[in-house]
Amino acid sequence: MREMWDAIVVGGGLAGWTAGIRAAQRGKKVLIVAEGVGTLYYFSGIFDYGDVEGLRHLPKHPYSLFDAEMIESGKQFVQELCPDYLGKDKPLSALTVLGTARQGDLMPRSMILPDRQERGIFVLLVPEGLKDFFPEIAASNMAQEFPGWEVKIKKVQVEIFREWEQLGRSASGVDYAAIWRTEEGQNLLAREIEAIKSELSATGNKSEKIVVVLPSLVREYFDASRTKSHGREFSLPIMEMSSFIPSPHGRYLAEYLKHRFTDLGGELMLGARAASLQGESVPDNPTKSCGEIIVHSMGKAVNLKAKKFILATGGLLGGGIKVGIERQSIREGVFNLPLYVPQEWSASQFLAPQPFAQLGVETEKGLRPLDPATGQVVWDNVHVVGRMLAHWDPWTQRCGGGVAVTSGYAAAEMI
Repeated sequence: MREMWDAIVVGGGLAGWTAGIRAAQRGKKVLIVAEGVGTLYYFSGIFDYGDVEGLRHLPKHPYSLFDAEMIESGKQFVQELCPDYLGKDKPLSALTVLGTARQGDLMPRSMILPDRQERGIFVLLVPEGLKDFFPEIAASNMAQEFPGWEVKIKKVQVEIFREWEQLGRSASGVDYAAIWRTEEGQNLLAREIEAIKSELSATGNKSEKIVVVLPSLVREYFDASRTKSHGREFSLPIMEMSSFIPSPHGRYLAEYLKHRFTDLGGELMLGARAASLQGESVPDNPTKSCGEIIVHSMGKAVNLKAKKFILATGGLLGGGIKVGIERQSIREGVFNLPLYVPQEWSASQFLAPQPFAQLGVETEKGLRPLDPATGQVVWDNVHVVGRMLAHWDPWTQRCGGGVAVTSGYAAAEMI
C-alpha cells in the first residue's frame, strides 16, 4: 500500500511553509513538494498586513474569508517562530535601501527606526563594491527623513571581495550577509564600529546618540542551525535597512523555515514539480475529491496520496498560473482550477492598481476552490492559499505577508 500523508503542500513560498509548519505542529503527517523557494527571495525582511479591517470589508478580498481572531493567530505564529520580530497596534517604520522610511506591521527590532523627535548621528557603514546600493542617495534621503540627525558615510572594505573588484564583479547583499555571519565578519564589524565610536568621541560627540546603519543582514534571527547566538554585541547600536533583491532576509528565512519544518517531522521533496492529479467525484455531489498528485522528480513520475492538499504555488509571479498569448490559455498549473480573470489586464498609469494582480482562484471560507461561473466547490479536499487567491493586490494594498501567513495558517487548522 502506498504511503498516505494527512496533507501535501504544493509550493515552497511563505504561505506553503506556514501551512506545513503549522500542520506539523498539530501532529499531522505533512509533505511539502516544491520546485524552489517561490518569491521568498524578494522578502524585504518585513511582514506587511495592510489595513486589515478595511480590507476585510472588501467583498472578495482574502481577508474577508477570516475573522479577526484567525488573522491575529497568524501574527502570533510568526512572532513565536521569529522571536526577534515585533509588532504594535500602529505600523512600525524601517529604512529602505534608498534611505526612505517605509511602514510595516512585523519587523525585527534591529530595523525599527528611532523616534524622529530624537537627535543624534546616523553613520551609514557602506561595504565597498556592494551592488545596486547608492550611499549618497540613501544618506540624502535619511537626512530629509530625520532633520534632527546628522548623517555620515563610512566605507568598509572586506578583504575577500578585493579580488572580485579587480575582476569587475560586484558583491550582492546576500554575499555581504554571509560574511557578517562569520566570526571574521563579526570581528571586522566590531573593529569598524569601535573606530566610529572613537572618532566621533574625539570630535566632541560623546553625548549624542550614535546609530550605525547597514544595508545588509547582520543579526542572526533566522538561525537555521539553532547553535549560534544572535550575533555579538557591539559598542554602538546597529540598525539594518530592509533588503533589496536578491534578499538576504529571504534567503535565510527560507532556510530557517525549512529546518523548523523538518525538525517537526515534516518531509520534503525539493526540486520537484507537481504536474497533474487523479481524482474522483464525491457521491451525490458535483464536487470532486483529489486522491493523489503526480510529481516529476529526478526524471521520474511519482504518485503521491494524501487526505488533503494545499495549493501554495504563488500565482502569476510564482509560476503557479501559466499565461499564454491568448486570454483563454491562462490556467492554474497543477489542479487545473478555474480562475477569476479580470476583463482588463492592465491600467494605463504605471503606479496605479493593476487589474492582473486580481487574477487567481476564488474560494469559499474554507479556502476550497470555487468555479466562478457556478459558485460550486470544485475540489472538496483542496485548499488554496497565498498569492494564488484572487481579488487582492499585494503591492497597492501592502498586505502580501499578511495574506500569505493568514491563509497558510488557516489551511493548516483545517487539516
